[in-house]
Amino acid sequence: MKDLSGQSTIIPPEAIYKEVVVIGNGPSGMALSYQLAGNLPFYNGNAHLDEMLTARLRNAPSGVSIMQQDLPFLSQGLEGRSSNPVSLLMDALLHPWADQGLDLPPLVDWHYVPEYTIDHVVLGKGVPGGAWQTMDPNILTISLNKWMELPGFPWSKWEADFNLNESAQRNSRRTTVAQVAAYYSDYVTAMNISDYFRSETVVTSVRRINKTSEMKGARGDREGALWKVEGYDLATLEPFTYACRRVVLATGSTDMPNRLSVPGEKSNPDWVFHDLVAFEHAVEHLSNEVVETQNGVKCIDPVAIVGAGLSAADAVLLARFWSLPIIHVFRGAGITPDRMLPEAMYPEYHKVRQMMTNSDATYDDYTSFPEHKVLDLSDSSSGRKIYLSSPEGKLVTHKVSLVAVLIGSRPDLTYLPTEYQDGMKLGVNPNSPIDCRANPILVDPWTRAVVNAEEGLYAVGPLSGDNFVRFTLGGTFAVVHGIHRKRKLERCA
Repeated sequence: MKDLSGQSTIIPPEAIYKEVVVIGNGPSGMALSYQLAGNLPFYNGNAHLDEMLTARLRNAPSGVSIMQQDLPFLSQGLEGRSSNPVSLLMDALLHPWADQGLDLPPLVDWHYVPEYTIDHVVLGKGVPGGAWQTMDPNILTISLNKWMELPGFPWSKWEADFNLNESAQRNSRRTTVAQVAAYYSDYVTAMNISDYFRSETVVTSVRRINKTSEMKGARGDREGALWKVEGYDLATLEPFTYACRRVVLATGSTDMPNRLSVPGEKSNPDWVFHDLVAFEHAVEHLSNEVVETQNGVKCIDPVAIVGAGLSAADAVLLARFWSLPIIHVFRGAGITPDRMLPEAMYPEYHKVRQMMTNSDATYDDYTSFPEHKVLDLSDSSSGRKIYLSSPEGKLVTHKVSLVAVLIGSRPDLTYLPTEYQDGMKLGVNPNSPIDCRANPILVDPWTRAVVNAEEGLYAVGPLSGDNFVRFTLGGTFAVVHGIHRKRKLERCA
């Protein structure tokens, strides 16, 4: 039996049954696993500054978990920096009044309730932590460290438990990517959920099971399986197959870097980069090779940085640290890397903003090219060059040593059925590919079920529009809440 894409929907005898398969082992996948493992939030009696929210919480019978309550009722009137109501609710419970700069205790405590355990597996390409394990470890996070924590394991407790000699009184500070990656690595062990994780895997196919498909031989409670998930182990190359009722997409947004699609971009991988970590290694090597300086800047052709976001700003800061000259190319005139970021907390990004927007200032190591478009990247006997088009349409040419193209990224959804490639049909705009900021997957706000897909497919985290860890927790909670609600209805039917 095959589906419309030509993929077989026969379940092989070696298939393993799980009620839920989670694709992605970053913060969303880890938070989801913790809750699927039977850990529920209970209101602890603390008051919220929103008196109406406090009243709604206190209206529930004592000892009843938030998991068992009416989410639309609890979420009434909440506002914040997410468009997803359950994300706002959980943020209000876990980080009350955080956007107002207050550091207040959470309104919920987490408790293990065995009968709420749901059998699942979390599949990831690397170790738990997802993209956080591959980022530049020295970069400071945008979010405060307390906002990076996952349910049941406060950041301050982690610091104390692992003897990091960090003061719990400094919970309002930013932290390094290295610290976040270490916290996420420790989380799965500290929360006793490591048995649910299968790391170093690649998912190659997610297909809906035809109800007439042969299920013979699938291990476990295979009744009701709706999806087949196939992939292989990176170490052994051994294939695997899971049959499940529900698939949760939690792969984040950083799988594939966006490209300029200009000549020379793909053919010069030794000096054109789309990854900040690889660019950092090249910059360090280049700087160490050059001894001569003038006014504190290395005497060498500049590095070109293309992009106006935070990654591009990090690249500018990195190149300046290594005393390399920079040309910075971006499409907008007023685009800055620090939208809504207070200067006192993010001084480095405000410095880059100042350099980008102050055309009258002169810097020995930095030149900005606002409203310019990259036309070509070439390598010839006369050297490496970047060709630009100015706002007036004039050709601008510069010799360069390295180029970093940091213009965002997109998720890899190639494992989905053919009709959903690049997320087509699944987004808020079904006619465009998935973009985690401009066109996230359209989900039911209360369950995170994918609206334009068949039953049993869910999306959380950046894929559903929650681009900060503190807001992904609401999405994962909505998934688990919806599953338990559906289970209850099925039992009563």
